[in-house]
Amino acid sequence: KKSRLIKAIGESYKNSFFWKVFEPEKIAPPNSSDDLPPEIAYVTTLTKCGGHRGSIDGAAVLFHSIRRNSYGWIPMQSQSDSVDFDSSLWPKYGGKGGKYRYKAYVIVDPQASPTIKDKHGDCARFMQSIGWTVLHRPPLVPLFEIPTGEASSGHSSASFDELVKAGYIGVQRPKTGDTARRPGEHPNKLRMLMYNDGCCGDTELLKLHTYGLVGHELAVHLDFDSLILRPMDDLFDVMLGKQKDDKVVESLSIAKLPQSKPVDFSRPIDAAFTRDYNSVKSPSPKSPVGYQGGFLIVRPSLTVLERYRKILQRGEFSLNPRKGWGNKHGGFYGDA
Repeated sequence: KKSRLIKAIGESYKNSFFWKVFEPEKIAPPNSSDDLPPEIAYVTTLTKCGGHRGSIDGAAVLFHSIRRNSYGWIPMQSQSDSVDFDSSLWPKYGGKGGKYRYKAYVIVDPQASPTIKDKHGDCARFMQSIGWTVLHRPPLVPLFEIPTGEASSGHSSASFDELVKAGYIGVQRPKTGDTARRPGEHPNKLRMLMYNDGCCGDTELLKLHTYGLVGHELAVHLDFDSLILRPMDDLFDVMLGKQKDDKVVESLSIAKLPQSKPVDFSRPIDAAFTRDYNSVKSPSPKSPVGYQGGFLIVRPSLTVLERYRKILQRGEFSLNPRKGWGNKHGGFYGDA
């Protein structure tokens, strides 16, 4: 346990000090005009570049599926008049373009940065070469406290200064109450749980930076093992509140799907996700909502991003019994 803790602290320090000399990339605003549809941000995250390089195949296929289902894509059978294409050989769904433009981003962890000269930067460099825009983003809150002495020595970037101010996971945890640390609970227990939780530990929280893409009206996060089969235009229309007329709303195919609670489709929707019952312990209709952690559609907002930062700073994740953040859920894979 001690060696695991030392490793976790070391990696947290290394991540934090990466930002002492590095600033996040600024994002150019999308080209916009009355003649162009909105540009949807498609986002994925790269936390490490393993030796087998399996992730880059998924990144390439995902990127192509995004392109095939966005505005401007011309199906192959329409590109040549000299070849007689049999339309029955083409898929029924997908590959025919969509109403919305796209911009593809990959948020990278420092240990997978393309600035690394060796093989650990290869995956990000490959993704850049096929059309992904690489974004470096710091953790909303460091996993462990940054050593005071090292933090104050020498010049530091604005991003690093913000990390120092953020403190660490659980720095503002209440001393008393239902969400306080239990008697006998080790101070680092939550942080160590987050370090090892799910597939990728606390680096999964990089996905929250999807909310920071405020130059886009909507942003979609997808994992590498995702594939878009047809445009999500109906969902984008609904989330952007383009259907104001009740009759139009009632005619939407998405409005006819099963719902666990009433949805007012006449109002803009800020986020959409899919349930994932395979991740829920003892699944039932009354179970806490487990969601597919790789798929999330959001309306970018710095206010919401800051709310997530506050949640992490408070660190109110109940472990015994495991009721999750703010005692509001828990009991499914990767819940920390």
